[in-house]
Amino acid sequence: MSMGLLQAQVLDTVNVFQTSDTLLCGVDTVVLDAGPGFESYAWNTGETSKTIKITESGFYDVTAIESGGQVHEAECDVTIARIIQESDSLCYKDTIFLVVNENDLRYQWNTGNPDDTLYYLQASLRKSKTYEVLISDEDNSCTDSVRIDMYPRIYVEFEQNQENKGCPGGDCKGQLRVFASGGTGHLDIEWDTPNVDPGDSSYAIGLCEGYTGVHIFDDAGCRFDTSYWVEVWEMPEIETTPDTITYIQDPRVAFWFENLSEDSISLSNYFWALSNGISSNLPNPTFSFGSMGEHNVRFEYTTMNGCVDSNIIVITVASVELLVPNVMTPNSDGANDTFIITIKPPEEESPGRAGGTGSGNYQPINDYYISNELVIFNRWGKKVFEATDYNNDWDGDNLPQGTYFYVLKCQGELGEDIFQGAVTIVR
Repeated sequence: MSMGLLQAQVLDTVNVFQTSDTLLCGVDTVVLDAGPGFESYAWNTGETSKTIKITESGFYDVTAIESGGQVHEAECDVTIARIIQESDSLCYKDTIFLVVNENDLRYQWNTGNPDDTLYYLQASLRKSKTYEVLISDEDNSCTDSVRIDMYPRIYVEFEQNQENKGCPGGDCKGQLRVFASGGTGHLDIEWDTPNVDPGDSSYAIGLCEGYTGVHIFDDAGCRFDTSYWVEVWEMPEIETTPDTITYIQDPRVAFWFENLSEDSISLSNYFWALSNGISSNLPNPTFSFGSMGEHNVRFEYTTMNGCVDSNIIVITVASVELLVPNVMTPNSDGANDTFIITIKPPEEESPGRAGGTGSGNYQPINDYYISNELVIFNRWGKKVFEATDYNNDWDGDNLPQGTYFYVLKCQGELGEDIFQGAVTIVR
């Protein structure tokens, strides 16, 4: 029995009367040809043509009859070996799993490792590469290959802001910035810490000493995972405006800071920044917020040693709800002695500006509005009291017991609110 050596890249047609056994690599379709000069053909596949096309390994035989009636028979054992995977593009260090469809031959992959002799290969892609495998049986061999391209690699560098700046160490105030390049299209950055600068996702703040992980993603779906050992350094104790609630009717907030470590660690630079890009380098700026919800304000400062840190202040902007009393008892007992207009108390866990609950311990209306005007009438429509920027101090002016009517106009940042109602003086 003779054995033919056929390279799929060159020859994918087999003459069955000339070759009994054949090994072909990297072809999807093989043409079996019984040759010319016969009156009829009969293949074991049921076909009756001179040639047939096959896509799978196996035994194929044909009976060919000449015009004079002479019968010729031929049998061919065809092995079609090919790498199943098609050419593709993968990410750096992606795992490649290449498999040859025939698993009972001999194999040698072009990885440079003489031990890569299985019908499959698992490798980590580090560059674009053509993977080739030499496939052999007892007498012959052929090769198949597949091209695997690598998407542009993502590169990452770190900047540890406090490193080599001479800052003595100790607290969880580490600053870490990642610089990513390469990849395909836009790069997204995700940290293993929630303490990320709201205006710049490449910058992590408030880090304790230890490893901090970061993950970079590109538009091709590739990712780069790494971590960095953060060394932290002692920073000054800075006290800033606390998290607070303000109101959309007068959404102005004055900010301040105090360096409690001024005697040992002074500041060389500082600025305030809102998430919308507005900033100020004044020590006590006033910002106005144009929408309700939570707003992050970042106070960033640099120490005399060049160390950088920041505090995040959360300002919650809500809509004020005034509470206007309907009864006054001006009898000097310390309860309801004056006409006190305040706001609906915030939730207990939320800070606010509502003041206390005892008489005389309420914040004035202008803590929530820019200005206000209050007018009070008796039952005949005569004006009995009028005040601009009312300050919760009307005690009834010795008016007789009875029902009176008020009109309160409050000027806010977005317009004027008008409140009307009745209050009863009980003596």
